[in-house]
Amino acid sequence: MPEDVWNFQIGGYQVLDKYLKSRRGRELSLDEIESVLNGVKVLHFTRARMQEIDETWRPGEALGKV
Repeated sequence: MPEDVWNFQIGGYQVLDKYLKSRRGRELSLDEIESVLNGVKVLHFTRARMQEIDETWRPGEALGKV
């Protein structure tokens, strides 16, 4: 798993770490495993879009202050 996906935070919480810690000490069901895999895909997609935005967004240009 990419490190940036594992470290991704929402609201100050590391998403995947929080999800897995809440299920510590028991075997995950197939549905829960699929949820984790889908979450990884969604977080990876989200990080990629955020990076694209960061690379293209120039606040000064948008405001005509280049």
